[in-house]
Amino acid sequence: MDNIQSSEANGQRSPFANWACSHAFYERVFQWIMERIFCLSESAVLLVIGPTGAGKTTLIQHLISQLAIWMASAMKDDPSRLHKVYAEAVYVPTRGFDWEGLFTGLLSDANEILLNRKVAKEWPPEKPNLKGLASAVNTMLLRHAPPAAIIDEGGSFVESDSDESLDRVLGFLKSIGNRSHTHLVIFGDYRLAKMSTLNAQLNRRCHIMHFSNYPVGYKDQFDLVVGTFEKRLRGQNVPADLSGASDLLFDETSGCVGLLKRWLESAWIAERGTGRTIDRKVLESTRFPAGSVSKWRAEIANGHENLRIFFDGLTKPEGGR
Repeated sequence: MDNIQSSEANGQRSPFANWACSHAFYERVFQWIMERIFCLSESAVLLVIGPTGAGKTTLIQHLISQLAIWMASAMKDDPSRLHKVYAEAVYVPTRGFDWEGLFTGLLSDANEILLNRKVAKEWPPEKPNLKGLASAVNTMLLRHAPPAAIIDEGGSFVESDSDESLDRVLGFLKSIGNRSHTHLVIFGDYRLAKMSTLNAQLNRRCHIMHFSNYPVGYKDQFDLVVGTFEKRLRGQNVPADLSGASDLLFDETSGCVGLLKRWLESAWIAERGTGRTIDRKVLESTRFPAGSVSKWRAEIANGHENLRIFFDGLTKPEGGR
């Protein structure tokens, strides 16, 4: 604890704080999202599907910051405009999908006034009114006209206790943005792929992009990503020699850049203040548990197979439609 307090006093933060590694797969997905947000004539549902640790959370943060830049002029001309609204999707096993949390999250992110009163009026605890909250969200989107409503953890949408519950999920998803020109951008794991195949009307609005890990055939490109992280560490006065551990980093992250970042941060924390170089020896001592690595590998293998079944060719890193 003393070391942590000392680090805070000295202003030490993660060398990757407020920084994102701009690499080939990351840029490809980002450009795909931005082109559809600003070029499609009708509101769409953009599904960004990828494994745990691919870097979706970092991409969301970058997307939000860039939307603010792109919308700066429009928001200056019309202060009611927003550059986005954002919320996380949550599935509660004992209750089903948490629509109240999602809708309230979107309304709260838009700084809707009297939010608690709206929820109390339109969603009484004894008789939930999902249509009332959905209507409030659509009214908010019409009023503030954000180009995108961004939802994270979208795999939760397909966790359903019954076909009736799933139909309700699809119905409310179709309703969001129907009357506005707001695109729905949903990030999630491989479960999300199932959603676009369950309803013809929703499928018509869906555009799908695979935010892939770096597979074996792209090991040389992953090595370039590792080099970018090494350069960042050195630029933050952290001694690092990652080239000798690139094979280890690739194998145990399954080529996922988000997992790479998490691993390197753990190594930095372990060696913070010692002056020792973050190299293969340090990385071996801070590696992920074998059970976690196995779970990630299985998730990726099963996810790729499901994408191949649902969408022929989408498992390729460049795949998107």
